[in-house]
Amino acid sequence: MQIKRISAIMAICLLGCISVIAQQADYLAAQKYDAPNLAKRVGTLKIIPFFLKNSHKFWFVANGSAPLSNQLNQGNGAISGSLLTNVHYIVDMASGRRQELFDKAIIIDQLKGLTQGEVNSAQVIYTPEFSADEKSVLVSYAGRSYDYHYEQKQLIKRQIGLQQKKSYQKIGVSSDNKWELYTRAHNLYISANNNHNDEHQLSTDAEPYYSFCVDEKGDYKIDKTYPSVAKWINGRYFYALRIDKRKVQTMSIIQSGFTPRPLIYTYKYELPGDQYVAQYELYIGDALKGNMKKVDLQHWPDQQLEVVSAPDDPQEIFVLRRKRTRDEIELCAVNLETGKVRVVINEVSKPFINEDFFDVSIIKKGTEILWWSDRSGWGQYYRYSDSGKLINRMGKDNYTAGKILAIDTAKGYAYLNAFGKEAHTNPYYAKLYKVSFDGKSEQLLTPENATHQVYISPDRRYFIDNYSRIDLEPVTMLRKIDGKPVAQIFKPDLDSLNAYGWKHPEPFIVKAKDHVTDLYGLIWKPFNFDPNKKYPVISQVYPGPQIETVWPDFTVLDKYNNAALAQLGFIVISVGHRGGSPIRDAHYYKFGYGNLRDNGIDDDKYAIEQLAGRFSYLDLDRVGIFGHSGGGMMTIAAMCKYPDFYKVGVASSGNHDNRIYLRAWGESYQGLENKMPVNEDLASKLQGHLMLVTGEVDDNVNPANTYRMVDALIKADKNFDLLLLPGQNHHYEGAAKLYFEKRMRAFFAKYFIEQDISHDKK
Repeated sequence: MQIKRISAIMAICLLGCISVIAQQADYLAAQKYDAPNLAKRVGTLKIIPFFLKNSHKFWFVANGSAPLSNQLNQGNGAISGSLLTNVHYIVDMASGRRQELFDKAIIIDQLKGLTQGEVNSAQVIYTPEFSADEKSVLVSYAGRSYDYHYEQKQLIKRQIGLQQKKSYQKIGVSSDNKWELYTRAHNLYISANNNHNDEHQLSTDAEPYYSFCVDEKGDYKIDKTYPSVAKWINGRYFYALRIDKRKVQTMSIIQSGFTPRPLIYTYKYELPGDQYVAQYELYIGDALKGNMKKVDLQHWPDQQLEVVSAPDDPQEIFVLRRKRTRDEIELCAVNLETGKVRVVINEVSKPFINEDFFDVSIIKKGTEILWWSDRSGWGQYYRYSDSGKLINRMGKDNYTAGKILAIDTAKGYAYLNAFGKEAHTNPYYAKLYKVSFDGKSEQLLTPENATHQVYISPDRRYFIDNYSRIDLEPVTMLRKIDGKPVAQIFKPDLDSLNAYGWKHPEPFIVKAKDHVTDLYGLIWKPFNFDPNKKYPVISQVYPGPQIETVWPDFTVLDKYNNAALAQLGFIVISVGHRGGSPIRDAHYYKFGYGNLRDNGIDDDKYAIEQLAGRFSYLDLDRVGIFGHSGGGMMTIAAMCKYPDFYKVGVASSGNHDNRIYLRAWGESYQGLENKMPVNEDLASKLQGHLMLVTGEVDDNVNPANTYRMVDALIKADKNFDLLLLPGQNHHYEGAAKLYFEKRMRAFFAKYFIEQDISHDKK
């Protein structure tokens, strides 16, 4: 009997030892898949084209490219280039032919002949600066310049004095080069171009923060000229938008590492509900008469003004006038000769205007207007006459129309991104559509089930299409403007990354707390994932409402380095929530109005609970949460609202007290008249393990947000960790970023893996 008892005890001890061994955070895996190591194994994922002006060509630069054969066009050679080595390419859009812009081996060989000696290849400079005929580019070596003719692969030494000079429009000079606008000591002046001796002073009352100078705060003297904020409309008329910030109050930060003494930096910063905010003034001027006058646009207290780009040589300029309550906007037209103002369009959108997607285009020489509105519950474009009469809605279905990428006025079409138009497709995928002005025609130009980033050529004959999904590797296509493929011009080399063991996160869909709305999210797993194990869950959060951190495109280096965190032995998730994104319908986007602090928490918790019901490997007794900026605010609010659910959290640079955060944020999303809830009020409810982090010189979310939270926690007698990063602004960089992420991982590992707190009810 005694032997059986001893055997049982030994068995229990052995099982306990096995359990302890199994619960070890895998720091080596986290380090292996940390962003700096992944960055060495992935190059360019999508390209940015630079279109040439006088030919149907564009160039781009990429690294880490792989040889690829073009299935749509014969004769395209393979792209060569070592991993993470920048290579320039040029593409003929008419044929789809792609080639290296600089054949470096040939250039080095020809340089040897031209210099009569050996060439240090590391000192050769390749610059995509094109000649006037766009047939050659610049190569520099040892202080000499050469023209490389990329078609003939010929390098020619430039003759001294024959370098091609590019002409640039001088800042402040009218389009006909007759007049120049500039400032002296913040006041605006005009003179004949290149003749400041015959200048005319247009203003006399300017001073710092009430300035016509591009640098509104500079201590400038009258003996020197500086660029102005004034813009030419044509060769005669100009306008200037002056902003009065003299009464706007300030905030300060201290940079402790500045020598020999710490430096105090003070800056203008508007807060929600401030009595004194920036005041806007619009002036129009006439160069021929040498005068300038203030336009009477006053309508609402503390309104904001913005000049809208318009066709050449208009009789009027168009101005957006925004109400401080953020729920009303007007398009006004100002007569250039008389200064008379007329209201063209008035838009009211409760509880606030969707400024992330709002757009307006003045077309047909000012006779028609394309105006974005979510008045139907979906963001769509509406066509108006210049008198303000509604002509028609451009979109047929319920979907969100994004920014207009190009307009073909002659044919009556706009090219724009559409979100959620196709059934059974992720509503966050951007698709390019050609939409007629009269709203009768809508043509999908990018049919692949992916999100598309598009660049349209200036002549609107072609476009470059970078497309991918979180689980679909990127492809870059050249297409005709009707969407027909011309050539595949780039596909990244991911062989090294895949061989390294990296895996993409997995997308999922769950319901919001209302049991109706679809929420989209991502799961990062350990790459040695075992479905038979139980894993702690960590929710990476951000409340929006301008963006959800659920990346729809193929992403290796995600902003919050979730892949590395998962390797410790966690399931990391990120999920959108009602009120989180302007891409969805208006109800979804504006759901969180008046609930700025707590919006999103219920949906996040319910999403995790649904996933746990779907996947047995999620351990609901070990749930953590972390976020940056608004995500830091949401982290503490969630831990205090549901202390028995969210047990460990890391809140970095959180706007815990939105009373001292950006005025536009609080007044737009909480409301000008609504009380502002703050995280300090929740301090007594904290039960879990919390780490607070802030950058010392954060002039976006001032460190006072974190310090006020610290003070509240101290007064509530709560334990917490605090990490202060000297010299860091809102987004951490370099060694401080790596150190913060290491500390965050260790913090979660300490309480979820190295210690068992699943039943800790303290």
